[in-house]
Amino acid sequence: MNDITDFDSPQKPAWMGAIIPVVLVVAAAGLFWFLNEGGDDNPNGGGLPSAATATSGKLVSGQTYYLFASEIELYPSDLDGKAWDGGDDGPDIRYRMLWQGNEVFQSEIVGDSLIAHWSGLAVKLKWSDLLGKTIAPENAIKAALVSASEGSTVVLEVEDVDVTDDDEAGRLVVSLDELQVGKKNFSYPKSSNNSVRRIVIRALPVNSSARDLINLMKD
Repeated sequence: MNDITDFDSPQKPAWMGAIIPVVLVVAAAGLFWFLNEGGDDNPNGGGLPSAATATSGKLVSGQTYYLFASEIELYPSDLDGKAWDGGDDGPDIRYRMLWQGNEVFQSEIVGDSLIAHWSGLAVKLKWSDLLGKTIAPENAIKAALVSASEGSTVVLEVEDVDVTDDDEAGRLVVSLDELQVGKKNFSYPKSSNNSVRRIVIRALPVNSSARDLINLMKD
């Protein structure tokens, strides 16, 4: 009996390696279309429930909103006036959002930068997504869920993440009465308690369309 060698083993067709990147590109384009346009049967733009909600202006009491910081800029030095990480490396920025005394969201870390940016969208394609699995827009949103009420606030705790010990960059209290649907810019002076120069906060009603969400991200 003859042994089966590597030359006798079944080989994958050469076209398989070439077609996989094409499938990934098409899938990504299809996902963007789904979030931006939605199906013909859903005039609201793709999966989020339709409702008569304001997509501009001040936050409405009793309405639930997606809330997140899309951009945070730190001053060049920490609370003690020293260089971040004690050298030339920039801070590794992360923030936590607290509402009613509870942490309701924590961002990903943006490394070695004085300006951190978050898109609010986080869709990770899996092989199952390429096989016809539907991706709901609300599952692709990375933000806190907050119910607006008069006089209520959120707290943003910004920090420089280190291997041994995280360094506080600032603890900022933001009134929901100051926010609006879309983006709102806040600037802060440097002090012994704050090294955050600027924060951009974005808000969108939870039952808005996916198209409204994407327009918010692009604004």
